[in-house]
Amino acid sequence: MAPPSSPLTPSPTRDAKADARFAKDALLAKKEGLQATFELFNRMSDNLAESYRALEQRVAALTDELDRVNRQRDIEIKTREQVSSRLSNLLDLLPGGVIVLDRWGVVSQANPAAAELLERELVGRKWIEVIAECFAPRKDDWHEISLKNGKRVSLATRSLEAETGQIILLTDQTETRHLQEKVSRNERLSALGKMVSALAHQIRTPLSAALLYAGHLSERELSAEQTQRFAEKIVSRLNNLEQQVSDMLIFASGDVRLSDSVAVSDLLQEVQHAAEVVLAANHITLDINPAHGDAKIICNRQTMVGALGNLINNAAQASSEGAHITLSSAASERELTLQLQDNGAGIASDIMQRLQSGEAFVTTKAQGTGLGLAVVRAVSKAHQGSFALESSEGNGTTATITLPCFT
Repeated sequence: MAPPSSPLTPSPTRDAKADARFAKDALLAKKEGLQATFELFNRMSDNLAESYRALEQRVAALTDELDRVNRQRDIEIKTREQVSSRLSNLLDLLPGGVIVLDRWGVVSQANPAAAELLERELVGRKWIEVIAECFAPRKDDWHEISLKNGKRVSLATRSLEAETGQIILLTDQTETRHLQEKVSRNERLSALGKMVSALAHQIRTPLSAALLYAGHLSERELSAEQTQRFAEKIVSRLNNLEQQVSDMLIFASGDVRLSDSVAVSDLLQEVQHAAEVVLAANHITLDINPAHGDAKIICNRQTMVGALGNLINNAAQASSEGAHITLSSAASERELTLQLQDNGAGIASDIMQRLQSGEAFVTTKAQGTGLGLAVVRAVSKAHQGSFALESSEGNGTTATITLPCFT
């Protein structure tokens, strides 16, 4: 007889049902997992397809953009080629010389005008060698440079922006300088013709006086003292005559050779020495205030001393006895200023307007010619400088000459 079943002992029937239920649950779970996997796969496939379509659209857009950029680049290249061709033609036709230097100072490009101006082939040459072969600087060049072939050029340089190197522009100033000198000479001669009669009177006055004193010397009864006095008067009048003739020649020619390197202090001392007779005759004091340092100028010593002497003569004639005149100088890195001040009667406003307008041969003296100030202007211009006059009636006059200098 079988033993009775215990509640704790599993029943075979119950175990089979449990296994079946477990298997069913596992199958269901597997089915659900597969379904989820398929759904995930479908979603990923959809996403992949969507991404592929987006990628195709992006590739198409990029292709269109690339085509557009390529077309634009082709247009730009063609435009640049056209501009380059135009610039090249323009460079060849320019009347000025254009030279391009690379980073080593070698001429990489030069237009025909540059080769013609310097009379040699330039491309491939070192610029420093070209300078030694072609340039011949002179003291009176200032803003221009003389060449060994006799021409004068102005030179401008600029650094290249897109690369290391320089571009040099040479402009032939030879004909311009000749025309300027011709026009200036014609203007001077025209002005000189207007004052010939006054100048003749100015020359005749000291000449007549000299002849008069010479006539006295022929008298036998003159004492040695009288003879000496008349001889001195003759020399004085002839010196005056010589100064006027010299001034006239300077003004008429306008060509002053700048060959002297002069210290400013030495120049002022020489002016003071040359003016001693005029100052003593009028009992006038001249104070010299030289600039500090050792400034020098390239000048024509004789004409510069003469120009400053003319200013002192004018100041002495405009001042009363015992007056005071100051001649001072001030130097900067590139300029020298020579200034003469007096405490004389000054110049009337209407006369000043004529002087400042550039009118030649203006004078306040009844028998004057105005040649002195005209000479000062001409000498200042010949030295690449300028001349200015400031005055008011009753307050004296200030004359200023500005010149290039080096320290």
